[in-house]
Order: sequence, then structure tokens, then C-alpha cells
Amino acid sequence: MKTVKGDMILEKDRVFGESISVEGNISGKDGNRFNLTVRGNIKALDIDARDIKALDIDAWDIKALDIDAWDIDARDIDARDIKARSIDALDIKARSIDAWDIICENRVKKTKDSRTFARIFMKHRSKVERKEW
Repeated sequence: MKTVKGDMILEKDRVFGESISVEGNISGKDGNRFNLTVRGNIKALDIDARDIKALDIDAWDIKALDIDAWDIDARDIDARDIKARSIDALDIKARSIDAWDIICENRVKKTKDSRTFARIFMKHRSKVERKEW
């Protein structure tokens, strides 16, 4: 496992052949977003990247356009849009998911204190007629 003391600042797309543990945040230099691919697990405080691919993601906040993971384990998932097409995961565990839009085929609450806050929450998307604006 690669351990990074402090923050990891991405200046380009990065690929790691092993798990990474970052004691601080993962973000792009000057506010830019880059792809992060890890052939293992990611552990960090906050992750801000264009695409995140890993086996397990354990973070306080995850901000990304696309997330591809086996498991997402986070205290909070913060994103402008969360769409089933954008998140490919076998299991998502979070105390709360706060998003502008959540569109999915199915959502199952595992515990009664699990919460989802969203401006729009649509279930059974295949039964909804799409309208172009």
C-alpha cells in the first residue's frame, strides 16, 4: 500500500498499481480535475477528481463526474448529479447522500436512519417518458 502524508495534488491523470492511503485530501492542482485509477483501495479524507476507479473507496466526501468501484464507503457523498449510469458499484455505504439530482432504477434503504436528500428522486426510470427541454 502506498501511503501519502498530507494531501495528494494531482497534476495529471494517475494510475496506481496498488492500494493508496492519503492522510489528507486528493484534489487537482489549481482546481483542475484529473482521472484517478487505483488497482486496489483508496482511503482519503476528501476526493475531488474527474473519474475515480477503485475496488473500495473510503472517504469523507467524494466529488466526481464518474465513479467506478466495487464498494463505496463514505461518511458523505457530495455531488452535483448522481446517476445510476455514472456510479457503477456493487455496494454503496454512506451515512447520507446529498445530491442535486439522483436518478436510479432502484434504491433500498438498509437502515431506518439512512437518508437521501435530493431535489429530484426518480424510481423506475424505464417507466418515465423522457422529455427534451
